[in-house]
Amino acid sequence: MGIFTKSTKLNDFATQSAYSGEPLIQSIWSPNTLQKVLFPNVDSNAYPVTVDEAISIPAVNAALGIYCGVCSRFPLTATNNAAWLTTTTQASVTPQLRIAKLVEDLIFFNAAVLYVTRDEAGYVNDAVRVPPHRWSTDDKGNVLIDQKPLDQNSIVFIAGLKTAGFLTAARGTVRHAAALERTALNRSVNPSPITVIAETEKSVASEEEIDEMLADYGNARRQENGGLVFQPFGLEVKDYGGSDSASQMLTSARMQARTDLANHLNISSSYLDGLTGNSDVYSNSLQTKSELLHLSLMLFTEPIANRLSQDDVTPPGVKVTFDYSEFEVSTDAKGNIGTAVESTPND
Repeated sequence: MGIFTKSTKLNDFATQSAYSGEPLIQSIWSPNTLQKVLFPNVDSNAYPVTVDEAISIPAVNAALGIYCGVCSRFPLTATNNAAWLTTTTQASVTPQLRIAKLVEDLIFFNAAVLYVTRDEAGYVNDAVRVPPHRWSTDDKGNVLIDQKPLDQNSIVFIAGLKTAGFLTAARGTVRHAAALERTALNRSVNPSPITVIAETEKSVASEEEIDEMLADYGNARRQENGGLVFQPFGLEVKDYGGSDSASQMLTSARMQARTDLANHLNISSSYLDGLTGNSDVYSNSLQTKSELLHLSLMLFTEPIANRLSQDDVTPPGVKVTFDYSEFEVSTDAKGNIGTAVESTPND
């Protein structure tokens, strides 16, 4: 069972695992923020992206909801009917939440860690997910908990299939998308980012009068319900840089960023556009659903099942699998329209 007792350590991780992969409150000396304090002038793209930064992007949050929501509904089964796969001894963590969090970790970090207890034969009989901010690896590949070594028999390390996790591979795209979100917000508050107050004839206004006029105009634009300004004779107020082409460019850039994020997340961008009722989605529902399962969802569920099928977790010959039957679809006799069907043991 390792250097920790089941009663204390499993419950400790179970409580934490119901939360985000990041600590709820981070000190300025934490790894995610220390670099910004020490090197404030360094391009932020050089820093790792945090979970909180990533999920603040609507497209990323939508994709995570699809992955975790759907994958948590796939029951884990084993040929030896291992009870711990479908139950937990921690009231705050359901088996569905455990699966969802493991999928989340594989997406963000391309790896996940379970803290486990074992029966007398040495096989796992209970497990709980370890939040990513609590585990790390040393130069020998051993897993550390809170920077401290532990008996490696107490953990099961699950490696992802991708080269790198989303937080590493997509950090430039995430920061680009965040910048576009800020720009869009600024445009909603200030549609014309620059306003030119031009002299149409020689003016005798002093520097102080010009500053006061600019301040009054700026305050009027920021009024919640609009504002009134007086335009003196000899001055012309006009917008600069807020053309329709600039707004269209911003819209196109946000759409492209969403597509880039979808590519990093291995999911069709059509799932992340926030639209429903698209005719193409209905006409190609079978193909779309099959692609979602085989090209997206299984990319993060199969590593879990395969790792739990290893002989250090379950007895030799035991196979752990996800039951996808409720999600699988088949075509009807016409071959054009399909309906979801539940598989039976005789299928």
